[in-house]
Amino acid sequence: MLGQLTLISFKSFRHAVVDFGSLTLVVGANASGKSNLRDALRFLHGVGLGYPLAEILGEKYGPGGILQWRGIRGGAREVAFEGASDFGFVCVVYPPRVKSRPYAHLVYGLRVDLFNKGLEPRVTWEVLGTRQGYLWDSHPEDDPLPQKGGHHIQVRHRRGGNYRKHGKVSDFSAIRPVLSQFPDRNDEPLNVRRACASVLGVFQGIRFLDLDPDAIRQPSQPGQVILGDRGENLSSVLHNICRDPLLKNTLLGWLRSLTPMDVVDFGFQTDLSGRILVELVEASGQKVSALSASDGTLRFLALIAALLSPDTGRIYFFEEFDNGIHPTRLHLLLQLVRQVCREQQVQVIGTTHNPALLGLLDEEALKNALLVYRTEAAPDSRIRRISELPDIERVLETEDLGSLHATGWLEDAAFFSEPECPAAEC
Repeated sequence: MLGQLTLISFKSFRHAVVDFGSLTLVVGANASGKSNLRDALRFLHGVGLGYPLAEILGEKYGPGGILQWRGIRGGAREVAFEGASDFGFVCVVYPPRVKSRPYAHLVYGLRVDLFNKGLEPRVTWEVLGTRQGYLWDSHPEDDPLPQKGGHHIQVRHRRGGNYRKHGKVSDFSAIRPVLSQFPDRNDEPLNVRRACASVLGVFQGIRFLDLDPDAIRQPSQPGQVILGDRGENLSSVLHNICRDPLLKNTLLGWLRSLTPMDVVDFGFQTDLSGRILVELVEASGQKVSALSASDGTLRFLALIAALLSPDTGRIYFFEEFDNGIHPTRLHLLLQLVRQVCREQQVQVIGTTHNPALLGLLDEEALKNALLVYRTEAAPDSRIRRISELPDIERVLETEDLGSLHATGWLEDAAFFSEPECPAAEC
């Protein structure tokens, strides 16, 4: 899981701290900064994929000129807050606990310089550590390390073991995050390489889904078990899920709960090229293919297919993940997502503008719900937990959270409780 993320001079955030739960809903007005939070997670995903900084911020093309990665919106010119020369992150992650990776949590920090005398973006500070201190650090306060500058960065390892007297120093390229370079270096300590691989695995497992019914309706080749960001390959992903009777029955049960259709089975049509298209088989025998199914049904199918498939990811960022779901079924959607998060050990982060959905949040979901907002007196985006707004518990005794969101009360409460707000304005 992602535990906490600190954004430093990134996009519209001057400085913001985000705490994530197993299910985290993000609300806020248009242009408040929700998409910039998504970009921050996409940057970390690019780090996990091992890309150089220039490709994470820009684009990456593979063999044959095929686009493999769309860069961060605005590129290097607009990635830093108000044209700042650098930006950074500090991230707390909880990797899977296995014998070869014993760390309960790891803290990773990165700072990127954008305008280094005409050079491409480069790392100027990077660290990986635990509660006991750093595993490696480019700028350890207790043991300063001179840097060469330019295209190189050095990191010092924590003293101990074979490096009890003099901490080991390693040299890396500065145009690519050090974190992604460690696993390929067999001369580095095994425990350090495993810790780096753990964090990279968490970042690699982040998926970004902005489901589009037109993309979902397209047939796909059997064996394509990774759902595309817009819902591509849904038919083949469902085909793979249906091989497990338990997962298939789970999917059918939720589909019947969230739609008025009495679906009892899935069928798969095959075209002349061998691609398959899913069809929903109702109790009456009627078959409805993805070509004619409703947008809401398709979006829900793609959402649950992503969560149930073990091959797609462990952390999901959904844009408007309740889009297309009828208000009377929203409580079932929340129940489903919470159940899947618990049973499949996945994490869901979703944006929403839907007041009805907010009105259905239970105590735990409300605790992790986030408000992204901007004040009139400052240009930067802020992030607050809704549960920490002043008087929120008392207000919710008589008011519905969805109504508070619809009337702008949440933003007003956040603005007037800003600690730097002048007394005359508060």
